[in-house]
Amino acid sequence: MRSLEPSEAARHARRRLWVAWLAVALCVVVILGLGSAEFGAAETSRYLLPLLRWLLPGRSGHIYYELMVLIRKTAHVTEYGLLGWLAFRAVWLSRSQQSALAQVALLALALAAAVAMADETRQSFLPSRTSSPWDVALDVSGALAAIGLALLWLRHGRPPAAGSPPA
Repeated sequence: MRSLEPSEAARHARRRLWVAWLAVALCVVVILGLGSAEFGAAETSRYLLPLLRWLLPGRSGHIYYELMVLIRKTAHVTEYGLLGWLAFRAVWLSRSQQSALAQVALLALALAAAVAMADETRQSFLPSRTSSPWDVALDVSGALAAIGLALLWLRHGRPPAAGSPPA
């Protein structure tokens, strides 16, 4: 592998940092879009219910309802897990050499929590959505799980090169 010149390496690091924060921003935009009125339970059930009836015919309405709730709550954990991972990576790339992993993790978690609280607050003003502190807790738990995995990867996986974040 060829070695990068110092100025070329600096450009590469800046580009990598910019792309990392762009990924965080795109993830936030997607999350906020999914938190809009168009993705409320009444709207998504129009698609989920026929799919579930096709996949699992003959079940009771209660079973379909419980499965839709499970799918929606799993989406919370998944989307905030992705945000937590991307935020951890972006903060890691942004950090000074003195930053501890705990600081990186806390900053990434704070970012995910802020997005979760902003989204739930916005949903409280939408007539077709419900807002719940339990959803914020679910969102933060998804981010926390992903950040925990990133920390494990860094601490117990192959030691990263200097300044190298999780993939």
